[in-house]
Amino acid sequence: LLIRNKELIPADAQLVSGTALIDYSFVTGESTPVKKEAGENVYAGGVQTGGSIHIQVQKEVKQSHLTQLWNQSEKGGDTKKSLVSIIDKISVYFTVVIIAIALLGFAAWLYLGDFRTAILVLTSVLIVACPCALALSLPFTFGNTMRMLGFKGMYIKNTEVIEKLTKINTIVFDKTGTITKPDQSNIRFVGTPLSPHELQLIVSLARQSIHPLSFALSKFYNQTEALPTSGFVEMAGKGTFATVDGTPVKLGSRAYVVGKLEEDNTEASTIFVAINNVVRGHFIVSNQYRDGFEQVIQGMEKHFELFLLSGDNDAERKNLEAFFPTKNLHFNQQPQDKMNFIQKLQKKHKNVLMTGDGLNDAGAFMQSDVALSIADDIYHFSPAGDAIIEASRFHQLYSFIRYARQSLVVVKISFVISILYNLIGLTFAITGNLSPVVAAILMPVSSITVVGFTTFTTRLLAQKIK
Repeated sequence: LLIRNKELIPADAQLVSGTALIDYSFVTGESTPVKKEAGENVYAGGVQTGGSIHIQVQKEVKQSHLTQLWNQSEKGGDTKKSLVSIIDKISVYFTVVIIAIALLGFAAWLYLGDFRTAILVLTSVLIVACPCALALSLPFTFGNTMRMLGFKGMYIKNTEVIEKLTKINTIVFDKTGTITKPDQSNIRFVGTPLSPHELQLIVSLARQSIHPLSFALSKFYNQTEALPTSGFVEMAGKGTFATVDGTPVKLGSRAYVVGKLEEDNTEASTIFVAINNVVRGHFIVSNQYRDGFEQVIQGMEKHFELFLLSGDNDAERKNLEAFFPTKNLHFNQQPQDKMNFIQKLQKKHKNVLMTGDGLNDAGAFMQSDVALSIADDIYHFSPAGDAIIEASRFHQLYSFIRYARQSLVVVKISFVISILYNLIGLTFAITGNLSPVVAAILMPVSSITVVGFTTFTTRLLAQKIK
């Protein structure tokens, strides 16, 4: 197959000829393209960003790497006991116990020879003792919690997710597009200082290219006015050249600009610069972390065990060691590696929250106890998960989890209120001091009390989210 610039690779294949510069951002979330030489494998879902290439298809689409990633979303149901199932069981036992108490009370008063009181006790106990308040406490609390979180910018799939959030003790972060801004970079220049005019020359050339590093450079200096450019040439995977305002300018790899073999750069991506055939230095392009990232880590590190899993290389290791323990940083992770890592944590009795944004996170998402996507906009691709948080609210992530835990406390308090109500009501009913009419009035009052308490309390706690 002939794959031209900006065309999608339709199936897993082997590169036959040409230099491939594959953008796998749809699959991995990583915007930096991957360079491939003849004889290497390329995968479905990637987009060629250099010149045309020839590939030979190796697998059918249904057997492709991309299809396998999609299929990772298929998993069995959750077998862990939930609070909902526990309440359902309690309600069954509650009903059996109440009927038994009513019948025993009826028999006791009948044995004492007071048939009228026996009927009164039987009727009052069955009316006043109701599992409704107990059963309503959880759905109303978590339902209102879902609504409050939605107002704050975190969207939950269902109330079961909130319960799972309260049990989380381990958080795994993806890097690119999750804790970093996908379309923004930090850029600094190393070398002979550039004059404003020379910077104009460089940015003008960068704006001619679709390469992600060129795009990052032109976007970083977007206030710089462009100059007339002619004779533009782009060498796929190497660099660009043009005459800008009458001056020859060259941007690209070390080998292309300096003429030396490419050296490994463990710090960040680089763009070498030559003006008038004189090498002036290089730009270092590094990730820009989301606003509030440091605040999120500081809030969580005392309460959760934190890990980072990334499909990228370890260029950002030194920066990230300020936030994560060195042993908890894992780079060059394949999709299956991420899923296996989550499984290992769960075997150690860890309840895992996974945050990610790319299709390569789908397997880890489905394996994790709670899967959270970070959404920059409504068009940003994200794998199926349990919750979505707006990127602008990322700094509130710890506050959202804490709020979910507080809502569980509200549920427990409402349980106590419901149980106390039933105990007091039963005490009066079994002694024959509660008429069926009064019992009929008190029964719905208990439900209203619980609903009112949970609604008011969850709204009050939501106002404290910062």
